[in-house]
Amino acid sequence: MVAKRNEGNLPADVTSFIGRRHELAELRAQLSASRLVTLTGVGGVGKTRMAIKVAADSRRAFADGAWFVELAALQDAAALAETIATALGVVKQTRRAPLSQLHHHLTGKQMLVILDNCEHLSAACAELVDELLRAAPMLRFLVTSRHSLGVLGEYIFTVPPLSTPRSGARLDAFSLDEFDSVALLRARTSDSGSGFDVTEENSALVARLCERLDGIPLAIELAAARLRTLSVGEVLERLDRRFQLLNAGNSSALPRHQTLAALIDWSYALCSANEQALWGRLSVFAGSFTLAAAEAVCAGDGLAGDEIVDLVDALVHKSILIVERAGEQMRYRLLETLREYGKDRLTKKEELTRLHLAHRDYFLRLAERSFAEWCGPEQPSWLARLREDHTNLRSAFDYCVEADQLEQACALAAALQWYWIAGGSLGEGRRWFRQALSPDAEQAPCRARANAMWVDAYLALLRGEVGEAQARLDDAEKLAGMIDAPDLCGYIAQLRGMAALFGGEPAKARIHYEHGMASHEERGDIAGVLEMLFQLAVVYLFTGEQELAISSCEKSLQLSARYGERWAASYALWALSLTKWKAGEYAEATEQARQSLRMKLEFRDHLGIAHVIELFAWIAASDGRYAESARLLGAARTIWDNLGTSMDAFGADLANCRAGTEARLRAVLSAREADALIAGGALLSTDLATANLIGADDTTVSPPPSDQSPLTAREMEVAELVARGMKNREIGAELVLSSRTIDSHIQHILSKLNFNSRSQIAGWIAGRH
Repeated sequence: MVAKRNEGNLPADVTSFIGRRHELAELRAQLSASRLVTLTGVGGVGKTRMAIKVAADSRRAFADGAWFVELAALQDAAALAETIATALGVVKQTRRAPLSQLHHHLTGKQMLVILDNCEHLSAACAELVDELLRAAPMLRFLVTSRHSLGVLGEYIFTVPPLSTPRSGARLDAFSLDEFDSVALLRARTSDSGSGFDVTEENSALVARLCERLDGIPLAIELAAARLRTLSVGEVLERLDRRFQLLNAGNSSALPRHQTLAALIDWSYALCSANEQALWGRLSVFAGSFTLAAAEAVCAGDGLAGDEIVDLVDALVHKSILIVERAGEQMRYRLLETLREYGKDRLTKKEELTRLHLAHRDYFLRLAERSFAEWCGPEQPSWLARLREDHTNLRSAFDYCVEADQLEQACALAAALQWYWIAGGSLGEGRRWFRQALSPDAEQAPCRARANAMWVDAYLALLRGEVGEAQARLDDAEKLAGMIDAPDLCGYIAQLRGMAALFGGEPAKARIHYEHGMASHEERGDIAGVLEMLFQLAVVYLFTGEQELAISSCEKSLQLSARYGERWAASYALWALSLTKWKAGEYAEATEQARQSLRMKLEFRDHLGIAHVIELFAWIAASDGRYAESARLLGAARTIWDNLGTSMDAFGADLANCRAGTEARLRAVLSAREADALIAGGALLSTDLATANLIGADDTTVSPPPSDQSPLTAREMEVAELVARGMKNREIGAELVLSSRTIDSHIQHILSKLNFNSRSQIAGWIAGRH
């Protein structure tokens, strides 16, 4: 007679397990390689559910079963061995110590033991786990804790939040199914019988809700309970009071897992007084931040600057801070829920004001450094850094406006000149300037305000808002005279030249530009000189002085090389390519455009990228590659639309180049075919449109290659299951989606692949493998 296999005591699932396919696969693989795996992560992220799921999936690999030991309620570390022994079904023996009984019971056993919620007993758990692993060579532990145990051989697996839609992404209801957070919300509202579903009408709100809840499963489940009586919009409106709103949890769960506030109270209690203080102070940051920023903003008033690094490390260790790598630099972030909790701990108005001022000053200094150091080899790094700190810069600006500190608001917005232009954030920059330069606010004349005026005029010109730009320049010129700032005249002259060029008056533009150039050269403003050189090249080209245009570009490139500068150099190459194209030298024009594009991609300079793609389209049409030209025009149009501007903003001469190319395409291809190709090009991502253009041998832009899937990640999952012969109902059960949703996914797959049957999908999948 064969003895019955002991499978353990894993709790049964009450609700379905949602998503995390990749994390589960990684964890199963790690569990087979490591004898101690610790799942860490912020409270409510789903460590326990994930541990139980992995253990259940792996149970057959353990002859003596998978066992679950709940330690949340245990306060006495001395009772740890006895608690584990009881959970494992070890019969108590009065003459033998619990640890000795465990040794005896586990020796020779092939067993997996989950120790759940160890953070408050970490030292005792570490000692016991280490001892038992040495005594029982076939034993494995899966531990859940807010922080690691620190045992030799421990593998730490940080459980991330569920995937959430990216902020601002435009997604339809079906595309949202790709995100596990949305799938969980849908599943839990379905369980509750609320009648809620994700629709086209509420998809944007659902995406925002999951993002603001940080993808934390507990928070999403508590929000799902609220959707029985509130709409998604009403829940979102109340999230600033999330700890009062999300308080209707599962009454059978641990007390600290029943409400969001109780869950985070537990994490807070596990922190030292200084860790708690830093947690609160770090809530002044919006988004991620560097260690240097934390030291500058949070030190003082009881926290020494040299303590911050250790306190940050401790908060990372306790799963309060998330670590993110940005190039070679580490950045840290509080999930929004933990940030809101930290803000609630800042009860003294004086402390909050001090933190906001320190935050404002730090990011104003950062912006001013980026402006001062722009003309050099660190340009791409500066742009990347400002992008990383965008939310903090915006938070600092908002504070200035709300606190009526408009001089500082002007200074910050103006110092970000290169970020607005090279970073492609023209629209947001203009919104900042409208607030900082509000005509309703009384402001004394100052340099910061004058700088803000001319930088705003620059952005307005790039968006084709010439009238507003001229008005700003008039105000800036008047203010420069009032504050005796003659050096501003160079910038104002440059921008008046740009306005004239964009207005179709290149001869008039030349006069202003040459005046501006003299001013920049006199003051040694290298960044200003470099800008003037490539802009003057365009002026010379459209006044028929080709040799001067080429000379101006070459001077710009030589000066850029001397300083290690690349942004102005990329525009000089564009202007040189434009000149060569106009001269019919298509091979040289192509090579210079390619060099320009490579530089612009370093910066992710979407304004410049649009200009270069346009130029590639004009070259292609002139060279008889009409279909390629049409697709490129479409790709450029999409970028223009996203930037909120168009080629028309840059003057009649450049706009006529585009119009002439379009007319040529319609004459050669027919209007219908040209429009279809342009529309197809508009669907190309910037990455795909530019990848072919920077190739070594050709500039052909073609449709996506056959080995690149046109399907989304969720559609690929559905296609794989279709290929396995599964029906819609079975696929829905596997992915925890409704049959109606699966049917919609399949219709999308058929449409994208131009198929009409499931067997064709199966054949396509087989061909990919």
